[in-house]
Amino acid sequence: MLKIGEFSQLGHVSIRMLRHYDDIGLLRPKKIDQESGYRYYSVRQLGQLHTILLLKELKFSLQEIKELLSAESIVLKKQLLSKQMEIEAEIAQDQLRIEAIQRKVDQIDKPVSYPIRLCGIPDFPVIGLRKVIPSFYHEGQLWRDFYDEMAQQKLAAALEDMGSTTIFYDQEYKEQNNDIEIVLKTKEIVPVSSPLVSYVMPKIPLAASIIVKGNYHQLPIVYQSFACWLDQHPEYQMIKTTRQVCHIGPDETEDSEEYITELQIPLIALDSHTT
Repeated sequence: MLKIGEFSQLGHVSIRMLRHYDDIGLLRPKKIDQESGYRYYSVRQLGQLHTILLLKELKFSLQEIKELLSAESIVLKKQLLSKQMEIEAEIAQDQLRIEAIQRKVDQIDKPVSYPIRLCGIPDFPVIGLRKVIPSFYHEGQLWRDFYDEMAQQKLAAALEDMGSTTIFYDQEYKEQNNDIEIVLKTKEIVPVSSPLVSYVMPKIPLAASIIVKGNYHQLPIVYQSFACWLDQHPEYQMIKTTRQVCHIGPDETEDSEEYITELQIPLIALDSHTT
């Protein structure tokens, strides 16, 4: 048996906190001397104390800790694994924040310009798959579904690596439920079965073409740059849907800094500025 002071030292918890745990029924002494009032703890209770401290550090409430201490080990294990997944997600989110900070610092130190070229985009035959996906981060899964469907329909030979394009149909930015279509160029119209479609991608008489080198995280900055360009050129107005053409992407390289993406933003020349 250990006196409360000894238990406090070995457990790295203040006597005041041990008394609080006793008062709320979270960790009661093994024995209380009736004459002196001294609290005594068993060595085995150190393990229970360490569990309490861990759960507290993991931000479980005292009531939740109390319930878990009296639950079976498998219940505690399940809760710990669930908390682990939650923390890993938070770490991943924090890492994204750190990367965003670094990108902003890099932009301040080394401003990057994105030249805008006006051009026409000819029509071309494609095989496509259009879906509403939970978020932009699920585009990779949509491509996997697309290639699986292509394999089932034995259509791989029709492609010959002629390029891929992602088309965004939403009229505004949405964090969830994004309406997008992914297409692969073909030499000619190829018969396909649902959910795939085969058609001629219509031409764009006038588009702003922007070549982006590097990872996709800079795309919001690219669109911001385009917005500034549009503000300086009131003779043009953006219309319809934006196309995102992958010239070099995850299928060609594992280094995201080697990606080459082309944004094709359809435009019209306003009559008031064309006379």
